[in-house]
Amino acid sequence: MKILLFSPYFYPYISGVTTYPQKILSYLSKENDIEVLTFKYDKKLKNEEYIDGYKIIRMNYFFKVSKGFISPQSLYYFFIKINNSDIIILNQPNFEGLFLAIIAKIFRKKIISIFHCQVFLDGNFLIKTINFFLNTSMKIQLNLSDKIVVYTKDYVNSLPYFRKLENKTLNILPPIEKPKLNENFFNKLLKLKKNNIWIGYAGRISSEKGLEYLLQSIKRLKYKKNIWLVFAGPFGSDVVGENIYYKKIIVILEKFKINYLFLGNLTFEQLSSFYKSVDLLVLPSINQTEAFGMVQVEAMIAGTPVIASNLPGVRIPIKLTKMGIITEPKDDKQIAYAIEEILMNKSKFTNPKLVEDVNKIFSINKVYKFFDQLITSLY
Repeated sequence: MKILLFSPYFYPYISGVTTYPQKILSYLSKENDIEVLTFKYDKKLKNEEYIDGYKIIRMNYFFKVSKGFISPQSLYYFFIKINNSDIIILNQPNFEGLFLAIIAKIFRKKIISIFHCQVFLDGNFLIKTINFFLNTSMKIQLNLSDKIVVYTKDYVNSLPYFRKLENKTLNILPPIEKPKLNENFFNKLLKLKKNNIWIGYAGRISSEKGLEYLLQSIKRLKYKKNIWLVFAGPFGSDVVGENIYYKKIIVILEKFKINYLFLGNLTFEQLSSFYKSVDLLVLPSINQTEAFGMVQVEAMIAGTPVIASNLPGVRIPIKLTKMGIITEPKDDKQIAYAIEEILMNKSKFTNPKLVEDVNKIFSINKVYKFFDQLITSLY
């Protein structure tokens, strides 16, 4: 098959929304001819590049509105590439893919949408207007799609408009690989850790993650001096539109006198070492822009228990595995209690049997088989 995937952001941009399709395309490229259309969000990036057996084409744009791209020139690429494609995959949410979806429908091409989440932006009138048009565009694209792939029923059942899309919605847990340990990096982390307690966070430093509530929970702990917050993932200017939020987090860290360490972007093997070095991982998300949190499962595979917010989709990994505690969003008291509960009863939340179950539940081969069957079913 000739498969074209569109995603406004893609490699080397790191987030769950980009790593998911990367893993799927790496697998599908063994038997299919695959191209990715994305935007050149960083001028240093190449216009074209091959990775993992597929081609990435980065389109230029006139300017950005928030995290979105205004790019009339993308229409040229859409017309050219659709004509040479059998299946179009739209990585949701996005605004720009609306025109691609319409053109694909005109040319009677099959469309698959990989739906990660709905965007819930809070702010002034301009931000709310951007949010409205983004989600409106996404909903139209979903309606034009032949099939919609979602992570969990738990999440889409919380979105009323999915009731009309039920007949073409398929759910499969996201593709999560078993990480390989980088021994050198792991030993380096252990030397840094010494006898302290490390509470980990993995992901972008962005406002929907609710990190301020994690910081407030650390302030509540009696033995705060022995606790370090260790962050893995992009931060500051490396996260589009979130530099102000990062600076806010730094101010709070300093104000509360919390020990912290930013590791920045890590390779897959380094990330595995990070998960294994921390005592627990916290995902304190505050709204439904977070729909699952794949980092939870990656940590569980490494044997690390997790605290996550009681949000649709986000609560599913802990419900399925019992390897952690679910807390209410924005409740720093509950997060503090959960941290103490896990640290005092660690064997209850992580042991060889639980880790074995995690590997069975989140077998990546199940996901690969699902996409093989989905692609075949459309032709």
